[in-house]
Amino acid sequence: MKLFSKCLSAGLCLSMIAGLTACSSDDDWKDVDGAAPQLQLKSSHERTEAGRNINISGEVADNDGISTIDLICHALNLNKRINLIEIYGEPQKSYNLDYSFKIQENETGDDFTIDVVITDIGGRKETQQVKVTLDGDFRAPVFTAAPDKEITVILKPETFFNLQFTVEDNRVVDYVEIDIKDVTAGEEGAQSLSGFPRKVDGNGSGKFEFAEKLSLPSEKAVLLASVTAYDKEANEAAHSTAITSKINVQPLPDFEKIYLCDVATAAELNSDVFGVPMLIDHVGEYKYRARYYNEKAGTEICFLAQKTDFGPICFGPMKDNAQTLGDDPSEVGRIKLDQAGVYYLIDVDTYNRTYSFSTYPISEAIDPVMHLHYGQNDLNTWWETNPDKDGDIWWQEFYFGPMSGNPREVTKMTQDSKNPHVYYIEDWNLEAGQEMNFAIHNWHHDGWWNFTTWRVDNSSDPDKFMYYGNYIPATSHYESNDDYFQFKYGDTPGFDLGQWGSEDYRKKFVPDNWVKPTVQNGGKYKLIFDAHLERARLVPQN
Repeated sequence: MKLFSKCLSAGLCLSMIAGLTACSSDDDWKDVDGAAPQLQLKSSHERTEAGRNINISGEVADNDGISTIDLICHALNLNKRINLIEIYGEPQKSYNLDYSFKIQENETGDDFTIDVVITDIGGRKETQQVKVTLDGDFRAPVFTAAPDKEITVILKPETFFNLQFTVEDNRVVDYVEIDIKDVTAGEEGAQSLSGFPRKVDGNGSGKFEFAEKLSLPSEKAVLLASVTAYDKEANEAAHSTAITSKINVQPLPDFEKIYLCDVATAAELNSDVFGVPMLIDHVGEYKYRARYYNEKAGTEICFLAQKTDFGPICFGPMKDNAQTLGDDPSEVGRIKLDQAGVYYLIDVDTYNRTYSFSTYPISEAIDPVMHLHYGQNDLNTWWETNPDKDGDIWWQEFYFGPMSGNPREVTKMTQDSKNPHVYYIEDWNLEAGQEMNFAIHNWHHDGWWNFTTWRVDNSSDPDKFMYYGNYIPATSHYESNDDYFQFKYGDTPGFDLGQWGSEDYRKKFVPDNWVKPTVQNGGKYKLIFDAHLERARLVPQN
């Protein structure tokens, strides 16, 4: 009983002390002028878009002391109280408001109102409103079709260049500025061609297409074309995009590279991450050879001297003489491939303006892994090659795919059911601006490298996927891949397959480059790899 009494007395004392303390704090927080709080917002209108953050910011002041700040918008599911007494232990006479709030990804409204309510210790309030609209513009225009950084225009008695580009913006393409200068003697003091520079107004939409046939001087020259697209926020540097293209006006050159094109639109030429159009082999002066797997009958192809558009040079059969190759995209047709499920071998002579083609079956195509059984236990872990010890080999499942660094973490490609040389990955989600970094490589339980692997000629814009893997000796499971090395390097003077196991020797023929392009547009993609052609394409998935 005495213990209970002592505890009760202690509790009463503590309560009295707490009450006295509270009364003392209330006395300290007395009204000074009894005026309402003051609020100076930095902006009363926030322009944004779904999925982005907005900032409600401003300066708050009150001589009596600010108690709470409330941000309220039921339509945006915003109901935030900032209790300054809880945060600081006492009211604040001034406060720098800076609150970030994310608009939901699926928000579809037009405009909203956020009430900003300031309350001081006397209960006096100041309410101001911030208007929120989803019409913000945070992205610069994008060229979805445009001339390459360097192109060739073939010199003719009357030389023309069809300048074409397509520019898109998430809001509106306002206008485009175009200039073409003669820089044959250098850029210093270069003069614009007649009629340039020029400003072209947009059409009031988010997509603007331009195509105009321009007459160029009929003499050898070097021109520099610059095109700058602006959106409605053109006063801000982040809302314009510029491209330049060096135009070499010259007689027909012996192009180092030309490309096989099997798509119909410039948009398809520019929507891939890599691989469209497809580089073909330069086998002699003005001579080129293409190997192409024709999956469907009726495929139409042509050959381009640039990657991003059909002009200025598109080699195809002349419309009025199908046996002769022309180069003007407006005057040529397409080569039609009528046989499905075969490989085409196509020879092109751009000087004599001729072409010819033949076919060969899938069964006669060669690749470095064709004798392995994909998806089965054909990976020889420790490279045991003694036939008498074949039963002691630790066999692992053989498959390959994109690897970003660890062979234990390889995305398995699917082998095509109709053509075993072709492998693919579907539904590959990529983000805009993402820089990729991978090699096509075999999976391995212990992270062991180079059983089978491929590298590329150019990391940022790969054209060739070349075999960088091992020479594979014959076992009771599979044949050797000698036939691949004979097919690929049989005509190469001094090639020594016995030295292929040395990486230094391998690098004389295949650079150790990984695939490192930058994704321009996010979405789902399909990677298609042909081990016979040593070509791959990464294209949007329909």
